[in-house]
Amino acid sequence: MKKRTLSLLVAAAITAGCLAGCGGGTTGTTTAAGTGGTNGAQADAGASQDSASGKDSLVIAMASDILSMDPYKYDEGPTNQVMLHIYEAMLMQDADMKFQPCLAESWETSDDGLTWTFHLREGVKFHDGEEMDSADVLASIKTAMNPDSPSAFSGYTSTFSKVEAPDAHTVTITTDTPNPLMLFHVAQIYVLKQENVEGKTEEEISDVVVGTGRYKFVEQVKEDHLDLTANEDYWGEVPEIKNVRFRPITNEATRTATMLTGEVDFTIDISVRDIDRLDGTDGISVLRQQGLREIYLNLDSREDSPLFPGQKNPMSDPKVRQAMYLAIDEDTIIKNIMNGCAFEMNSIIPENYVGYTPVEREKYDPEKAKQLLAEAGYPDGFEVTLDASNDRYMNDEQIAQAVAGFLEKVGIKVNLNLMPKSNFFTYIKPAENKSMLLQTGWADASGDGLSLLHDMLRTYDRESGQGTVNRGHYSNAEVDALISEAFNEFDDARRGELVAKAEKIARDDYAYIPLHFEQDTYAIKDTLNYTPRMNKYVLAWEFSYK
Repeated sequence: MKKRTLSLLVAAAITAGCLAGCGGGTTGTTTAAGTGGTNGAQADAGASQDSASGKDSLVIAMASDILSMDPYKYDEGPTNQVMLHIYEAMLMQDADMKFQPCLAESWETSDDGLTWTFHLREGVKFHDGEEMDSADVLASIKTAMNPDSPSAFSGYTSTFSKVEAPDAHTVTITTDTPNPLMLFHVAQIYVLKQENVEGKTEEEISDVVVGTGRYKFVEQVKEDHLDLTANEDYWGEVPEIKNVRFRPITNEATRTATMLTGEVDFTIDISVRDIDRLDGTDGISVLRQQGLREIYLNLDSREDSPLFPGQKNPMSDPKVRQAMYLAIDEDTIIKNIMNGCAFEMNSIIPENYVGYTPVEREKYDPEKAKQLLAEAGYPDGFEVTLDASNDRYMNDEQIAQAVAGFLEKVGIKVNLNLMPKSNFFTYIKPAENKSMLLQTGWADASGDGLSLLHDMLRTYDRESGQGTVNRGHYSNAEVDALISEAFNEFDDARRGELVAKAEKIARDDYAYIPLHFEQDTYAIKDTLNYTPRMNKYVLAWEFSYK
């Protein structure tokens, strides 16, 4: 066997600043089962301490709560970042997004690139004291592969044809075609105990929160807090921060207030309107970086869409989709709604990713939009429903209202359907088939445009895990063929050419409407050291006190 090295090009554009101006009630408690020794009293004295408790505790404010304690149910940023404290994968990505050993110490591929062998670390214990082995990894991968489990992670296993465990410390994954994204895919799959996932429902998986990670689960009170405590038996370095509380605070003003009063130590997604105020407060600093989170519109492009019964779907015409693109004044959205704290998005592939090519955005042109609508047979426009979240992305509700207003100006009547993310992500799943037009976001830390194309543009196939976030059901045989060809290319340059070609076809077809990349903004107490990750995951063990 020969070892194969995959390069990872990751954008590292941490900005020193940005444009001008950018200078809950409790609903129930989930308690860990089988975590081996935390109870309510210990939680009060441990992970649920506030930030005044000393240099071993940390309180982190989030803009929204996690969606589930089942780590496979949703592939969603805030949920994933919490799960990464409790659970681990065979590989992990470091702060530079490079792949490092985790539960697997080493790996290699066969000469034909179709078989990957992972050698597991020995002596790793779950939080309940039992040792992890290949049976746990196998059961976890098979759960992630199964969209009926339910799993939102089947896209990461779409190339897997066979997964085996030759012995207690070896896992082999066989694919029908080469997969240059294998390391990224494996790094996304959490390892749980076999008995806790095999044949279990979402509720059953959520009830037993036992991983191998740096932190043990203490308790969750929905919409109020989630507490963790350091795993003192961790196989690696035990974190300095012993007690962690995540506080979901959806109201922007409240997030700012809790930071100003010192109730929290670190705030994720501070309001763009409060950046200068927080940055000018003694003892608080603001951290900024250009993020990977892209905000965009998915359009149902099927001519015979079931969402337009008895009529042709207007958005199946590329002219209509182009008209909708030209009708939206993204510059105004960035300036007035995002207060300059966003970056123009012209392609779904971020700069420096494999397959990235510079793209100039088409200018806002409502008159041309009206002309295109008339040419397509819709001089008086048509009616659509725009689905959007109102508590997930930065200013998502205001952006959706602006988009609806711009489309109305060219004659497209928009019914705005806003909902909390707890409902949104189930509602917009391609399999649910409910959204004709939706505003959403997606971030990918693979460093490779192929990963984005596979998830966002490949024809949706629930069973095979293809196009799992292709929520507009875009389908183009030429794009699919280029994506398939790119999966056979381990050479970055050649794969990049194929990815760029496929993305251009879809972009010229107006398969989606790009809006912007978010700026990641955080507030932090000056007593702490922390460097943000490009993937925006906030991990407690990467903090230290000065």
